[in-house]
Amino acid sequence: MTKLDEILQSLDASNHDLVEMLPANLNHKMVQKARLGKKPVPKHTQDLILQAVNALLREKAVTEDKKVKQYKRVEIFGE
Repeated sequence: MTKLDEILQSLDASNHDLVEMLPANLNHKMVQKARLGKKPVPKHTQDLILQAVNALLREKAVTEDKKVKQYKRVEIFGE
């Protein structure tokens, strides 16, 4: 299980929820490959997924009136 998978499961979010955050740049295939973690994810894709995860976290925080941590690329994808 990858860190991205853990984060999305804790948020009870699907791949589609991430794609909705950045529909012009991100697609389901990119998210699925990153979530599985079998192959290295290109840095550009990592940045897009990171933006989508942080946007999703901000959206959930606003609806729940909570403060949430914003992730950095290294925390989710490693080096």
